Parts: sequence; structure tokens; C-alpha cells
Amino acid sequence: TAVAAYTKVIELEPANGNAMLRLGQVYAATGKVDEAVAAFEQAAANGQEKQAFKQLSTIYVKKAAAALKAKNYQGAVDAALKSNEYLENATAMKVAGTAASALQKNEEAIQYLEKYLELSPNAKDAAQMKYTIAATAQVMGDNAKAKEYYTMILSDPKFGPTAKQMLESL
Repeated sequence: TAVAAYTKVIELEPANGNAMLRLGQVYAATGKVDEAVAAFEQAAANGQEKQAFKQLSTIYVKKAAAALKAKNYQGAVDAALKSNEYLENATAMKVAGTAASALQKNEEAIQYLEKYLELSPNAKDAAQMKYTIAATAQVMGDNAKAKEYYTMILSDPKFGPTAKQMLESL
């Protein structure tokens, strides 16, 4: 019923961005993702850019998480980056970093995880992500970056002892 109502409003007022935004929300809520994306893109083009981009970012971060869970790592990276095109999203960068790491794309993994930490510096898993960056940098032979990130987590109760050992070995 809502789809029919919003579609009628859009037929009468083709530039009604608010109706397109609401139509996109209905489509998203009912699992019609492609239709939701199209409606949100039209909403953005008609004055509802901020709200539409937030919805689009959410759609793509959910796609990224689902792709990561399904071990479609490249799909996860692609969807996460698409999410960030609409709105910078820490979760998207974490998914992209995790997926890039699984693909052994170490430079990209570090880049995405650093962006994650920039967007969410107080994340509960910040120490773990710093450890991952340090270990990945070490594998790549980037000892300066490895030292930088190991140093950041020296006081962490879980990762600190290992970080100290790694710093001594570097």
C-alpha cells in the first residue's frame, strides 16, 4: 500500500525527493534492495542527498558484511568501498580491511584498518586492529609502521606483552 501511495505522489510530483526517500525506505524494509537503491538515488538528486546517502551507505555496509560472512572477500571490499562513497563509515572500513587481509592484499588491508581507526578511534577493538596493522606491516617488511603500531598497544593488557616481544625482535 505504501509503495502504491508513494508511487502515485511521485507520478504527480516527479521531483518530490521526500516521497522518493520514503519509497526507498519502504523498499529497503521489504528487502527490495535494488528498488531501494534506485529510489534513494532519485531522492538524492531531488534535494534529499544527506538522508538518501545515509540510507545508501547503510545498504552497502550490510551487503559488505553479508559478503564477508559468505567469504566473498572481494565482494565485501567492493560493497564497503561503495558504502563509503555515500558516507564515511567505520564499519565499512573494518569490513574492507578484514576482507582485504583475507585476500592477502596487505597494503589495502592496512589502509582500510587505519581509516577504521581514524573514524572510530575509541572502538572496543582498537587495540586488536592496531595489532593487526602492526603484524601485517611486519610481514610486509615495513618495520617502521610495525614499530609504530606495536608501540601504541604496549599498555594493552591483552596485546601489550606480545607487542613488547615483537618490538624487541625488530
